[in-house]
Amino acid sequence: MIQLGFIGLGGMGIAQARAFAEVQGGKIFGGADVDDGARSNFVKLFPDAEVWEDYRQLLAHPGIDAVVIAVPTGLHQEVASAALAARKPVLLEKPMARTVAECQILNDQSQQYSTVLMVAHCRRFDPYWGAWAKFLRSGEMGEPVLWRHIAAGMGPGRWFMDDKLGGGPLLDGAVHNYDFANWLFGDPESVIASSIELDPHVSAIDTGSTVVRYPSGHQLLLSWSWGTRGCSLHDIIGPKGFIQFGTGDLVPPAEEEGQYNYCCFTDVKGQQTLIKAKTQPNMYANQAEHFLACVRGEATCLSPGIEAIKAVAVAEAVLNAGPDGRACKVRW
Repeated sequence: MIQLGFIGLGGMGIAQARAFAEVQGGKIFGGADVDDGARSNFVKLFPDAEVWEDYRQLLAHPGIDAVVIAVPTGLHQEVASAALAARKPVLLEKPMARTVAECQILNDQSQQYSTVLMVAHCRRFDPYWGAWAKFLRSGEMGEPVLWRHIAAGMGPGRWFMDDKLGGGPLLDGAVHNYDFANWLFGDPESVIASSIELDPHVSAIDTGSTVVRYPSGHQLLLSWSWGTRGCSLHDIIGPKGFIQFGTGDLVPPAEEEGQYNYCCFTDVKGQQTLIKAKTQPNMYANQAEHFLACVRGEATCLSPGIEAIKAVAVAEAVLNAGPDGRACKVRW
């Protein structure tokens, strides 16, 4: 039984702990957070767990076998470095760190200490996104493809919109898309980006758009805002048709209600096909099981730091290029 310590007991820390509570092979041993209320809530949810104010106390406890880190992004490198130095396998919330340089420090330490460093890019473990990715890879859509994702909302606020701590939506939110596109299309090559300020009260870029280009010819077109309300668009288009999220014009069988999530592929002739994925187990449970398997030495990590750094590199290029509306190479 792998005894787990959780550093950062806010929304994602609790979500991760709940996921680990659903799977076999791990025990929620303890948690650390500077906030009294967060620690109290953790104990209410997991009465047998110990809690500490200082994460260093958690890392020093001999009962902790591995740690899950869900602190603000700007603190990722500091906390994960301490965990790796303590020889604790790490599941680190995305984004891996605030900068590419910080990511590289963590990768170097993971290698130095021969310790697992897995980044919680949960979409790599998502049956729903995995289903449309499998369809795309089948060749049914042809190639190249353009993945389009446009989203707008008022955002989570707090530290997420602090430039140094969170980096805003083009880092903390869109990093899901960057990483999944890297997983699908290969190493990113360059970005063309432009940003705009809609909320003058935050230090991070709140709204921006980008095209991420890949040597394969595939592209990711992304526009995210945490500065205003708005509508969303999410599809993947190719020379032989397109995938939309949802069921399109089709009606799934009544007996499948609640058991599946759906995408719909429409070919150039208008013929539609449902792409479906079971709702359970969910991506967080799958991710938790994989991390435990990695800690036991039974699996090769599917979301290692050496891959996760590439998503931060895309974000860094987007944030650098956005204010001037220019093109920028992706480097890590």
